[in-house]
Amino acid sequence: MSLTELRTVTDQAGASRPVFVDSTGRRARWLRVLTVLACLAFVLYLGAMATGLFGSSVDLSTAMPSVSASASVSASAG
Repeated sequence: MSLTELRTVTDQAGASRPVFVDSTGRRARWLRVLTVLACLAFVLYLGAMATGLFGSSVDLSTAMPSVSASASVSASAG
């Protein structure tokens, strides 16, 4: 068989049928699941950003202990 005949046979076989066919749909199912998860993560990210931008302001100075509060506690204990 010559090189020209080999190319002709290869070209004809490749043109008549697809290289890979997923007849079970497994690949499409996994892509759909990954797409849904990526979209869900993006929506959660946007929700967190919107909450941070439009949410109520929190004064962190009242949430954390201060030096004056700890001094008054120790003075009243002694």
